[in-house]
Amino acid sequence: MIAAAGLTTAVAVSQTQSHPGSTPPVPPGSIRTASGSEPGQPTAPKPATAAHLAALPEPLPPSLTQGIHVDEQAKAILAHLSEIIRFYRMTATPVQKIGEPSDVLYAEQAQTAATQISQLAFQAARDEAALLSRIRSASSQQSTVAAPGEAQKLREAQLHVQQQIQDLQAKSEELAAQLKAAKRKDRDGIEQQIQITNGQLELAKAESDALVKVSGVSTAQTNSGLQADIDKLQHAVPEVIDTKIKPVTNTVESIGSLRSSGVVTQAQALFQLLSTRRGIDERIAEVKKLHAQALELRTPLVNILRATVQQGQQLQASTNSSGGSDSNAAASASTQNGSAKKQFDQLTDAFKTIAGVSIPVSQEVLVLEQAEGNLISWRAAADTERSSIIHELLLRVVFIAIALLLVFGAGELWRRGATRYVQDIRHRRQLLVVRRLVIGFLSGLVLIFGFVTQFSSMATFAGLITAGIAVCLQTLLLSIAAYFFIIGRWGVRVGERITVAGVTGEVIDVSLVRFYLMELAGAGAQLHPTGRVAVFANSVLFQTGTPLYKQIPGTSYAWHSLAIKLKPGSDYRGAIQDVRDAVQKVYGAYKDRMERQYASTELWMDTTIPRPGIEMKMDLTDGLRFVVLYPVPFSDSASIDQQYAQSVIDLMNRDQKVAAAIDGPPTLQAVEKT
Repeated sequence: MIAAAGLTTAVAVSQTQSHPGSTPPVPPGSIRTASGSEPGQPTAPKPATAAHLAALPEPLPPSLTQGIHVDEQAKAILAHLSEIIRFYRMTATPVQKIGEPSDVLYAEQAQTAATQISQLAFQAARDEAALLSRIRSASSQQSTVAAPGEAQKLREAQLHVQQQIQDLQAKSEELAAQLKAAKRKDRDGIEQQIQITNGQLELAKAESDALVKVSGVSTAQTNSGLQADIDKLQHAVPEVIDTKIKPVTNTVESIGSLRSSGVVTQAQALFQLLSTRRGIDERIAEVKKLHAQALELRTPLVNILRATVQQGQQLQASTNSSGGSDSNAAASASTQNGSAKKQFDQLTDAFKTIAGVSIPVSQEVLVLEQAEGNLISWRAAADTERSSIIHELLLRVVFIAIALLLVFGAGELWRRGATRYVQDIRHRRQLLVVRRLVIGFLSGLVLIFGFVTQFSSMATFAGLITAGIAVCLQTLLLSIAAYFFIIGRWGVRVGERITVAGVTGEVIDVSLVRFYLMELAGAGAQLHPTGRVAVFANSVLFQTGTPLYKQIPGTSYAWHSLAIKLKPGSDYRGAIQDVRDAVQKVYGAYKDRMERQYASTELWMDTTIPRPGIEMKMDLTDGLRFVVLYPVPFSDSASIDQQYAQSVIDLMNRDQKVAAAIDGPPTLQAVEKT
């Protein structure tokens, strides 16, 4: 009855282990190995059922192993181990490069769980392989009837030889003790007996070695094929059995440093987190597959346990129902109780042994469930990090869009202002060109600061590129820089007359790199177009020895001079006054035009400048001369010069006193810069 109580207790334990839903979930951080060690120090479980398996009867009773197919179960064990190795290799591969520091703990726990699962799976496979070697189906028993008898004979012979070796060793030791205490005349006989005993001992040892070899070959051929396959598979993952081999260290870049990064870096982090999610999903699917396989491998063991329990219950019922009142019945009951006690003991030993075999696979199921929970928590953390990156990425894209809208909005206001308030078409076009440059530059800055993260490396690269461009395109860059001086407040306008590098002409166009002049040539005040266009690079403004002469902004007139040579000794004072009156009359005809130019120039410059008008002076450079300086518009300079000359000639023709005081006709010339 004591054995029955022990059997009932073992049944309760087995029923608890046979239902995975009854196992309470364990948090990811509390995963422990079968020996109770921490996750960072996995230890290979020690097989605890080998001695019990050796004590089981061979084969097991068919009533306990009905429905178990040895070959199919062996294939299932090997397939499960192959899947275990695949899962272990998958877990050893780093799956996350960007995340929070806690993700490293998830990865380490996943590796530790994979090591535990592998160790438990191989231990369970070895125990089940040893158990399967005790199971014989009815068909295999019929086809190999002589095999169990031959094996039994080998074991009996081996036990007999072992007993003989022990007896001979004891006899040899006894003879050696007698030899020490024997007299001289008895020594020869004892030594001869020792030699005979040693010879018999050597022969027995040789027989034992031969029987061991024969038994080993038989066992390898009949029972150890599955064990050999398990050994081969375990050699594929030496890390599982060799604790000196360190697992792969997981390093994760902190996601906090990426929150202020550019769009490109954040997009790369987002795609990496998507890849992490996909890798974790693959591991979860693999864990579920392994969990289902482990449950299938445990099912035959549970069936054997249940069959054992049922036989124990039947034996208990039959024992309780048997009994009698007379002495014969009492003797029969005593004999039956002794037989039942022996059967209870056999069932209890078998149950405990099978339950011990089922412990590793049950532990494997438990650790697989814990590993699945750890992976699910890891996936949730990765989803949270991905949502954070998406939020930061969208926020940065919105900021970039707003900045671009502001830039383009300012550009549109610039365009409308230039179109509405700038009447000069060429000046308007220049402002629009500058607008395009400014808008492009600001847009480039917004995109660079929005998309790029590593500004230090970019600045170094940009510096080298800029230095190379500055050396190769020096003239072009100078021309572009000079363009902003040309279109400035004191710059050159289309229609102005300028002198640059010894060439005088009217500006007909100003571009970003060059400006164009209609060349003027002639002597003195007689300037006329030559029909050629002079082209200058804007960089000519920065060259020494090539000064630029231009009109005051807003003016388009030049100073000409009319010189009258006077005769010595004549009364030239009256003649000078008459000439002055004639010149004043001619100037009065276009004086209003000159006043308007003066007013607009003074308003534009916001300062006072000398008012243009006729200036007269006496000159002794080439004898006695009377010189009149007068401004003339560029457009009418030839006709106005003719009017001045004609007025003096008409005065000389009308007044003889004036003609007598003037020596020759008047001369006209342009005032040159000295």
